[in-house]
Amino acid sequence: MENTTEPQFQNLNTNTVKKSVLIIGGGGYIGSHIAKHLQRNGYTPVIVDRNINTIIALAFNDCYEMDLPREVHLLDDLVKRYNIDSCIHTAAYTSVGESMSEPDKYYQNNVAMTMQVLNKLKQLDVKKFIFSSSAAVYGDTLNGICYDDQVGLEPINPYGQSKLIVEKILQDYYRAYGIKSISFRFFNAAGADPDGDIGELHDPETHIIPLIIRAGFEAKNFSLFGNDYDTPDGTCIRDYVHVTDIAEAHLKALHLLFNPLCERLNLGSGNGFSNKEIIDEVTRHTGAINVVSASKRAGDPAQLIADISRTKDILNWKPMHSSIDNVVRTAVQWYKHCNKKEIN
Repeated sequence: MENTTEPQFQNLNTNTVKKSVLIIGGGGYIGSHIAKHLQRNGYTPVIVDRNINTIIALAFNDCYEMDLPREVHLLDDLVKRYNIDSCIHTAAYTSVGESMSEPDKYYQNNVAMTMQVLNKLKQLDVKKFIFSSSAAVYGDTLNGICYDDQVGLEPINPYGQSKLIVEKILQDYYRAYGIKSISFRFFNAAGADPDGDIGELHDPETHIIPLIIRAGFEAKNFSLFGNDYDTPDGTCIRDYVHVTDIAEAHLKALHLLFNPLCERLNLGSGNGFSNKEIIDEVTRHTGAINVVSASKRAGDPAQLIADISRTKDILNWKPMHSSIDNVVRTAVQWYKHCNKKEIN
């Protein structure tokens, strides 16, 4: 970690820091849940995204469509108007498979665009930055457990590489310009807002849980990529963390960034579930699902599970909503809400 000392981090009362926060990518799945949680806790989320859908526009007052980095100059007015000193950056391309076939797209958007945003924020003296990184920075690990203080990381796909590059840029920007940052290495973000106001709406959808839910309710095939991994049942094992827990970690991180630091922390549940176990859990809600075996996808590690001990200690955080039952149940509720189905 890139701290000047081993700091005793200051715990701040949330009532002292209620102000506007810029959320780039705030119209997306994770960004919108962070925005709602911050709003509930007294902040004004200022959402910037390339596309603001009706759901987001109705849920939040301060939304701005902006094509970054082409319109990065428009941040000048927003930062000054809202007196912003903190930025949460969740915008990125996130498909591992696509990154293998179109790496240029991922380096251009995830690295070059982020750098232009950082440089604009530096110019505007915004020096608190929370970055959405990924478990993909770890690549293949010896036992599938990922420790956020390990060195020598070797991502096995351009998506993971793009996230690791930005983490390294943030280290350099902390040393040179004093920009304080926390990079959250997301494992598999999942679930939906328990109030049913917002949820996962990707087009096209690439995440496993909503794809399985759709297959169950719409009588479609679900493609299971790989059944011969070196895992107990032959399918990939992943760590699923509820978006509500992710949002709470960001709230705590905003308080922590009053301290000088550049940190990288895992955001997961600390538990792993195989793809077959996820299918079985969704089946409890949808009924039988027609699973079709498909070849492994390039760039997919066999197992990724977060060690979250440092995150718990540093943030005073723990995943309260990330049981696999709650993750799937809230995702099913969101699907039914979007498709006007009655919740059983």
